[in-house]
Amino acid sequence: MGRGLSVSFDLDGTLTDLAFVDGVWNEGLPELVAEELGVGVDEAARLCMEAYLSEGDASIKWYRLAFWLERFGLGHVDEDALISAFTGRIRAFEDGLRALRALRERGYPLVLFSNAPRAFLDREVEQCGLEPFFDTIVSLPDDWDTVKSQEAAFVRLQGLVGTDVVHVGDHILFDYEVPRRAGLEAYHLWRGKGPRLEHSLASLDCFVDRIIRGQAQP
Repeated sequence: MGRGLSVSFDLDGTLTDLAFVDGVWNEGLPELVAEELGVGVDEAARLCMEAYLSEGDASIKWYRLAFWLERFGLGHVDEDALISAFTGRIRAFEDGLRALRALRERGYPLVLFSNAPRAFLDREVEQCGLEPFFDTIVSLPDDWDTVKSQEAAFVRLQGLVGTDVVHVGDHILFDYEVPRRAGLEAYHLWRGKGPRLEHSLASLDCFVDRIIRGQAQP
């Protein structure tokens, strides 16, 4: 069962808690900016957020830590050390692990399809023990030099795996609207915060039920 369909998962906010990545971007980097500029941490956090928003998460630069370090005059900072300071916060969602086990047991090829750079993604995969579940793991910015704002990324994914693909993730645009425009079946996972759709899924258990029972709704 499942051989004619591959299942693609987003990572951050879908399979793993955001505490790790948010720690790097919203705590670690602002603290360095505060020290570099001689301002308070709150002011540095505001400056960082303004800069992030000015670039936008549809840009590949948004995901490149080196870009932001250079932008804030912190090119001397060790990226790995900054990221490693927050790896203790990495945590997998239990419904995500259940979903991976259930789909793997039923023979579905699984794909991890993420905008997270390898420096983040590899740590999360290793610490959460995710690698054995996946047939394919793609860090779009590092492996393909693109991000999920581009429909072509999902077209390439379907060509890579050679089957129909259903994708799930917590970002309405990148994990639902863009893949659907690219011709994939896609679902939005709502984890209790931010915008949601009328038919957003409340958990990955619901997603597995849709896949296994063949009751997926457009």
